[in-house]
Amino acid sequence: MATVYDYLRWRGDLLFEERPFNDVDNIVLSTLVYLDWEGIVADEGQGEPVALGDACERLLARSGDDIAPFVRSLANIQTTFVELLAQSPRFSSIELSDYVDIIDKRRSLQFSALCARLPGDETYVAFRGTDSSIVGWREDVMLSFAITEAQREAARYLERAMQRTSGRIYVGGHSKGGMLAEYAMLQCPERLRSRIVRVYSNDGPGMAPEVVGDCGQGNLGERIRRIVPAYSVVGMLFSRPEDPRAIVASSNRGIEQHDLTSWQVTRSGLEEVGELQPDCVSLDEAIAAWIEKLSLSKRALVANQIFDALEAGGAQQLDEILSSAESFHRVLQALAKTDDLTRDVALSLVQTLLDSSVGSVRKAARRTLTKFLPPAREPDKSRA
Repeated sequence: MATVYDYLRWRGDLLFEERPFNDVDNIVLSTLVYLDWEGIVADEGQGEPVALGDACERLLARSGDDIAPFVRSLANIQTTFVELLAQSPRFSSIELSDYVDIIDKRRSLQFSALCARLPGDETYVAFRGTDSSIVGWREDVMLSFAITEAQREAARYLERAMQRTSGRIYVGGHSKGGMLAEYAMLQCPERLRSRIVRVYSNDGPGMAPEVVGDCGQGNLGERIRRIVPAYSVVGMLFSRPEDPRAIVASSNRGIEQHDLTSWQVTRSGLEEVGELQPDCVSLDEAIAAWIEKLSLSKRALVANQIFDALEAGGAQQLDEILSSAESFHRVLQALAKTDDLTRDVALSLVQTLLDSSVGSVRKAARRTLTKFLPPAREPDKSRA
């Protein structure tokens, strides 16, 4: 099975003048924005652009060939990805600029973006999806009941980026980044919008109609390209039946297909499949029905209770919740005081963390979980 890594080996030597920008190039740049470019790519409105190849070499030198500490995502981004970009004639000359990376707990804001200048006076504006910060995940849940600070930041950023350039614009991102790309385009002033040739939402959620109304979504037409894996949960949230989407194969299973580095590619595009997996469709329908039952105020209450509890142990990143027994104790004590609905949702998130943790952490956390919470209850079918 071929992924974006194989594409960089296959097509990394073909210039954009030889092979125009395609869906997989979009995947590459949406992955790129998950890296920490602080001090390498100039901040927005400051400094000169830097060639992607040079930026990658500096990042590799800084990381000591272990890129993991500089990955701001749960996606499987390896050092090889950066090495291949540095060596690629297709990508190494792309110019990066206007880097923004903000985490503001007070505003419940996690936002990051950069501009990638392509040959031929084209620019890809990339928005980062949710990172591993608790603030970022809180903001994701907020999408179900409010316009978020990240959406407002994305709209302002895109307008500023377009005012600094004169050519054609691509806008895109993965997960929350895809939704930010779509929202920013919809908020873009009419005098600028005609320059946007394509908006990519890579397994990005839709926008809750109760929150944004129509928001002009019907006016995007063919300029919006929604791409989801065969097992898509995030990308199907608040989706509309009339919205076309490309469904792609993945080398991962279940919810882990959200990782865009697992998506299957060909030498010139994505390996598309006919439809979503049946078990995924059932899950998506159940989640949609559950959300519809909750008023906006109830969604807000559940979200705030969940993330207040997760932060009770002092953690700022999701993996820090399990970093010590004492921290985990405080989280579980806070969860024990919430209502059944909140506790069920929060424990599902904790379960996901346990499943992705190393063996020793997993065993210790499970022992703590058993001590502090009552035995697992039968699912409440009235809320299914």
